[in-house]
Amino acid sequence: MTDSIALVGRTNVGKSLLFNKLVQYKNSIVLNKHGVTRDVNQGKLLYEDKYLHLYDTAGITSQDEQFTKLAYEKTLQAIDKSSVVLFVTSLEDGVTSSDKEICSILRKLNKEIILVINKSDKQKSILKKYEFSELGINNSFEVSAKTNKGLLDLIKKTFSLTNSGIYSEIKTNRIAFIGKPNVGKSTLINSILNESRSIISDTPGTTIDSLEIPFTFKDQNYLIYDTAGIMKKSSTKDIINKYSINMSLKCINDANVCILVISGTELVSKQDKNIFNIIKENNKPFILVINKVDLINKNDMKKLRSSIDYFSNILFGTKIIYLSALENRNIRKLLFTIKGLVSNLHKEYRPSKLTKILNDACNKHPVKNNRNRLIKLKFAKQNKSSDFSISIHGNQTDKIPDSYRKYLVNYFSDQLGLSGVPIRLIFKKEKNPYDMGSNSK
Repeated sequence: MTDSIALVGRTNVGKSLLFNKLVQYKNSIVLNKHGVTRDVNQGKLLYEDKYLHLYDTAGITSQDEQFTKLAYEKTLQAIDKSSVVLFVTSLEDGVTSSDKEICSILRKLNKEIILVINKSDKQKSILKKYEFSELGINNSFEVSAKTNKGLLDLIKKTFSLTNSGIYSEIKTNRIAFIGKPNVGKSTLINSILNESRSIISDTPGTTIDSLEIPFTFKDQNYLIYDTAGIMKKSSTKDIINKYSINMSLKCINDANVCILVISGTELVSKQDKNIFNIIKENNKPFILVINKVDLINKNDMKKLRSSIDYFSNILFGTKIIYLSALENRNIRKLLFTIKGLVSNLHKEYRPSKLTKILNDACNKHPVKNNRNRLIKLKFAKQNKSSDFSISIHGNQTDKIPDSYRKYLVNYFSDQLGLSGVPIRLIFKKEKNPYDMGSNSK
């Protein structure tokens, strides 16, 4: 079994930057501000052909705050799952009272500890370096997450103390859970994972990092992105909010499928529509999830359904699921819908089939230019791209009206059974490359 390791330390010693360097992916928010990481992030630490699970935990502080208590509990859970703890300190600050307190806590947990003295990129006094010996940890490494100093030696030592797994590339589908703050995204993900992985609170903005969580369903591998709630611009003056929202937008761009979560206790808001437009602009397949239906009476449900019709009217084949994350209602229906949508997204079709569908669509409703002359669309071919796109070749393709483009998108979607998968059409004024011409022998 592949071991896990945990990055642990007080706030602002550079754990998130170190995590990013170790997993080689900009996955955590890195700011020179205390308490930015509140949840536990995770990734894979690779060395040669082997890997370990790596947890980036929230900084341990003695502040008596709700989030601090929740984060502390999550940190202890991550340590409990790990065989080795990377205790991160800062050479810049020297040994602090918080470092001593954390060291005492770690010793009681009976874990293998490696002392990581970060921020050693600048020349420091020998006396300051000597301070760390009072912590009594035999395995210690001076590193700089900023300059990569000492990271390779740290990685080698970590692998020597653990049971690593053999790494192989596995096709993974990225699923991003998107929505306003406090619509229940983290509760929903916890219901899917059937374990408490993300911090849950009634206070908006609890999740600020975009968490990446591995998950398997029916032999398909997924990475679930639990993103920060996307707030209105007027609510994002705080620099942490701006960074976390940017991370959420990046997750939309990187995702294969987006899950837009809306609270059933509210009607569709302008902000919900704005988030929907971001997903639509990125041409991402999405599922509309109406959460907290356990809190809605029949009259309010009728108003809500009328409000939700907005999405169906704008995008053909919108998948809508009403569920309760708290009561585990319709969770499996959501999982099967995700599985079906991902399957549709990866389907490939021969040019002959797509061209036949194009011809059928044109025969049923011919397209004409603004001079009432027939526009001939001759050939269709699926493109190799991250989204589902089709190139259509013909004459005067730049004269095709938007209404006809929408008609073709809906026609292809219906004929191919790709409900919920946005189809991008690329029109080209070129000849059919498979047509050898009438003079060929």
